[in-house]
Amino acid sequence: MQPKKNSNFAVILMDPRGTVLGGGLDVFERIENYGCEITRFGYDLKLLVFSSYTKTKDFKSTNFDIISLSKPTFNALFFAIRAKKYLKKKDLNFKLLIASDPWESFWSAYLLNKICLKRIPIQIQVHGDIANPAWKKISIRNRIRFNLAKLSMNKASGIRTVGSSQARKVSELFKIKKNQISVIPVPIINLRITSDSFSTRPKTLGLIGRIHTDRGIYDFIKLIKSLSVVRDDFSVIIAGDGPNKSYLLEEIKKLLPKSKIRYLGHLSSKELAKVWREIGVLVSTAPTESYGRAMREALVAGVPVWATQSSGVEDLILQANKNAVTILDLKKSNRELSLELDQILKFKVSLDFRKQFIKNNSTYAKLVAKSWVELINKQRY
Repeated sequence: MQPKKNSNFAVILMDPRGTVLGGGLDVFERIENYGCEITRFGYDLKLLVFSSYTKTKDFKSTNFDIISLSKPTFNALFFAIRAKKYLKKKDLNFKLLIASDPWESFWSAYLLNKICLKRIPIQIQVHGDIANPAWKKISIRNRIRFNLAKLSMNKASGIRTVGSSQARKVSELFKIKKNQISVIPVPIINLRITSDSFSTRPKTLGLIGRIHTDRGIYDFIKLIKSLSVVRDDFSVIIAGDGPNKSYLLEEIKKLLPKSKIRYLGHLSSKELAKVWREIGVLVSTAPTESYGRAMREALVAGVPVWATQSSGVEDLILQANKNAVTILDLKKSNRELSLELDQILKFKVSLDFRKQFIKNNSTYAKLVAKSWVELINKQRY
């Protein structure tokens, strides 16, 4: 049953720590698309983001509103109380809660239901590879989050994962029924094929994304060290930011001349699209990866991927041709790794795969909105 046309109906995305909107313009555009798509199902719904992110003054949207309720907080109850006050003040009737993670976001949604005396469905969006045994071993924080997820996952009305391997592991580990899980990748904004006219690609290794120990930066340093022992004809491009940026750059400078290192900082999708022609191979050393957005952007741009094994990499190997993605095994000798790099630089990413991926990517925002509508339709009015 669909709700009647009513401007007071809302879908709310809970973001108590401000991490969702902190992802930058690409994230804003993605949520904009979600808000646009949900109206196409015949619903007159406001899409609201309850967040603690405040750097939104220059962003205008007709498809969703950003409500900053507090400073970034881990206190789910405090955030839920703030959310209730806002809803009461604006006389809003929420029909679906989206938890951007199984931790603070879920518990703020769960507690909002409790203090409002409602049983509104909650969808948890799972982006990290939390069901991978290696994930909880990365840090004490991950172990705590894993245990919180064990409590929250079974309380959700629906789970959205970003990959098939991730969904299978989530289902098995957390005892979630498969029909409760929607597998919908993250839509990539401004995705397009760039020309690929190289007979062999530039001898440049790219590292793209958040620079943090849990993204495998020690393994990236180890790879550069192994290659530098046997050759001096390659360079490195690093794009991203994070708490371990300075450490990573200092370690790479010990291994390569300054002229062989380019650090570009955080790049938007549009900015990154201009850099792919300068990268010969994208390296991903993340020990756990549920999807791998940068890997997919690289392949669409015709750049092969060299990555440590993970759920996201497993899915990608099944989708792409066998030469597009190579498993990085740092147990190999320095010379073996060097020879493998030469082989990867000769690989061509299938044009058919690149075109099909762009076609599939264009449907993801609609599928996310559809998963929300299906949960709303299960409500009793």
